[in-house]
Formats: sequence, structure tokens, C-alpha cells
Amino acid sequence: YQGSKSSIADSIISFLPKGKRFVDLFGGGFAMTECAIRSGKYEAFLYNEMNPLLPALIKKAINGDVNYNKFKPKFVSREEFDAKRKTDGYIAYIWSFGNNPEKRYMFAKDLEPKKKSLHNFVVFGIKDDYIKSHFDDIDKYVKGDDIYKRRILLGRYMKLKREKRLYQIEPITRLQQLEHLQQLQQLERLERLQQLERLQQLEIRNGSYLDYEYQDGDIVYCDPPYEGTAGYTGGFDSKQFYDWVMSRPYQVWFSSYQISDKRPKMVWAKGKSNLMAGASGQKQNYECIYTNM
Repeated sequence: YQGSKSSIADSIISFLPKGKRFVDLFGGGFAMTECAIRSGKYEAFLYNEMNPLLPALIKKAINGDVNYNKFKPKFVSREEFDAKRKTDGYIAYIWSFGNNPEKRYMFAKDLEPKKKSLHNFVVFGIKDDYIKSHFDDIDKYVKGDDIYKRRILLGRYMKLKREKRLYQIEPITRLQQLEHLQQLQQLERLERLQQLERLQQLEIRNGSYLDYEYQDGDIVYCDPPYEGTAGYTGGFDSKQFYDWVMSRPYQVWFSSYQISDKRPKMVWAKGKSNLMAGASGQKQNYECIYTNM
């Protein structure tokens, strides 16, 4: 998910104080709430997200609807992605590049047919003409019925093929490697949500941060669209958000990079590498936490 906190969630949760309830008002891909649940620092949890597709997807994952034991994911084509990306959270965020459906489909046009062939072999065991002509010995390396393990074995098999140069393979760019890796990681995370403990203390809401009502013992954390970066579709009013934070009679913590408003106090910062920076490699940003008190 765009703006995901997966890589630094542990550090942020460790910094935030203990409390009765962890409140995640811009919940996004659920990374912060998931980390808070696993931390043992809180008794209850409120996950709120403005985009209705994400709460629906999180609920499906918690219910086990994306568990590989009963979920055999079919390959989603570019055409299906374009048709359903605004109504189906799974398609929008698992099959988009950077988990951003406003950006583009997961795979480049020239790679899509090959990715489909490999997907169908891993998930359904189908060996089409492309698989037979390029990977005739694939059955020796990619075995079993577990989809997750078959994905891992496929990655090892492809690496072995390249190292031994047993067939002519197109160069795989860093961006293409990240496309595959991020999709696998997101599917793993969704499947893992069903196994979380204390889910009965989790409340999931779809709404605006402006609708939140404070309860005694709440630890209020916000991860809004960052000032000067791509945000919500239709734009995000950072000034309104800062005014809201500073007008609260309770403490609010929020993440950002540099902000133009001088009122909030920066209390924490950590370097964060952006792996999607492009061909130039990693880009280092400093993730900061600000507060109103």
C-alpha cells in the first residue's frame, strides 16, 4: 500500500506510549494496527480508513477468505484490473504496482503473458506451451501442493536457470523483481491476519479522521498523506489536518517528512529507504513523528 509503514512499524510502535486502545486513524494497509496488536502494549484497537476498499479487504483477510487453504488466486489480467480496480480491494491493491491502483497494473505488457503462465503453473499446476518450451524440467524443482512454497521454489528455480544459463532469459530489472516481491509479501501479510490474536478487541471503521471521538486511554496515531507527496484521490488538505491536530485537547502523534506548519513538535525521526525510487537505486527519506503536546 502506498505509504506503507511495514518496514518501520516496529520502531514507531516501540516509540509510542502504552495505552488502553491503539487508534490508527489513517489505517491504510493495516501495517501499524497489525504491529500494535502483536506488540502486546494495548488492550483494544481501532483501525479507521477513508477508502472503503481497504477495510473490506482487511475484513476478508481476517475471515480467512484469502487463505491459500481455500483460496486459489486466479491470474488477474490488465483488462480485469482496469474494470475492477475501483470496486475490488484485492484486485486494486494486490495487482497494482506499488499497491497503488491509481498508478498502473502490476506487470508490463510484454511480461504479462509470461507472468500468467508462471502464475497458473504455481497455483494450478498448468503447463502451457510457454512453460513446456522454456522450463521443461520445472516439475523436478517446483513440487508439492502448498502455493506459498511453490512460489518460493519457483524463485529458486529461476535463479538456478539464470546462473547456469540453461536457456535464453530476458534480463530481469530491479523494478521487475520488486513487482514480484511486493505482491508475494502482500499476499503473505493478508493470509497472516487470520492468525492474529485478540481480534475480538479490534474495531474496523470506514470514515474520516474528523469523525473520531476520543476515549480515555486512547493512543491516537495518524499516518496521513504526506505534505508535498501523492495523497488521496481528489487531494488531501494538510492545513486542515494540522489545524485539527493542534485543536485536540488530547495528544495526537502523526507521521510525515518535513512539514510547513511550525506548531507541531517533531519528537522522533528515522531514515527510511524508498526501494521504488527507480533505476538510480534507493532513496533515503527521514520518517518523522510529530505531536501537538
